[in-house]
Amino acid sequence: MIKTAPLALTVFISAFFTLLTPSAQAAWPDDQPIKIIVPQAAGGTNDTLARMVGAELSKILGQTVVIDNRPGASGAIGMQATVQAPPDGYTIALASDSAALLDVLRPNLPWKFRSGLQGVVMIGEQPISIATSSKTSFNTLQQVIDAAKAKPGSLGYGSSGIGSSQNIVGEWMASLAGVKLVHVPYKGGGQAANDVVSGQIPLAVLGLAPMLKQQQAGNVRILAVTTLERSKALPEVPTLTELGYPQIALAQWAGLVAPAATPQPIIQKLSDALLKVLSEKSISEKMLAAGITPRPLNYQQFDAFLKKTVDTWQQVVPTLNIQIQ
Repeated sequence: MIKTAPLALTVFISAFFTLLTPSAQAAWPDDQPIKIIVPQAAGGTNDTLARMVGAELSKILGQTVVIDNRPGASGAIGMQATVQAPPDGYTIALASDSAALLDVLRPNLPWKFRSGLQGVVMIGEQPISIATSSKTSFNTLQQVIDAAKAKPGSLGYGSSGIGSSQNIVGEWMASLAGVKLVHVPYKGGGQAANDVVSGQIPLAVLGLAPMLKQQQAGNVRILAVTTLERSKALPEVPTLTELGYPQIALAQWAGLVAPAATPQPIIQKLSDALLKVLSEKSISEKMLAAGITPRPLNYQQFDAFLKKTVDTWQQVVPTLNIQIQ
């Protein structure tokens, strides 16, 4: 009897939690705030999207949704906080193409984006824009290239951080053009946009969303976009493909991810609720007005997209001179 008691107790406990777990999953969300971690500073594209989507998600689920900005380390700080959060559906994160770069740019991190997180829903995408302050004399990308060739290292461009997709595009373009541009990293696109508007830096390589209103206000001139086709928001602006850089044909995407161990029923509920948010006409209109094209994908489609994206970056990035401090 003494030998069999622990086994009986183990079976009882196992059965108890087997019965409890589905019930807890079925009750989700259960009067507890849902946190969306944004691994960039407030004011940038990801922060704007998180707040826009979070407000509507709160209405649909009847739960408070809070935004937690955790900028720094090219998004690694916010992503790590998400990986290490309890996998219960109450902590998710706004991930972007920059986050998917972490596996290749920061191989020594104690976790992996690919295995530590799972997709919940794809939100949308936008071009990356190459812009200049209206205080400069540049009206075309070729004029920028010519100036960089005349005085190597004299022109700086701002991005949302070292190792961000904007940083990748800036270095990739400079490499293809045979010039040296000085990278000026920020903790978010909003800060970089402010400095290019004020003329503190002459150039910015940023998502279209934070630059669109500045272009419309005459504060910046957007010289090119990275997508294969021109942006509907700025049909007069050429693509990098048109300007002789067909290798750089990509979009900056954004979506929501959760810790990898989050139960599938909870992921399903979250994904369904967020797809409902993205189907609302008011949300799609706001996104389009901001230069973001809605591209909703459910959790299965988005998770497959994430894995393919990580694989692509692992092939491209080693060919560039990206230094992570």
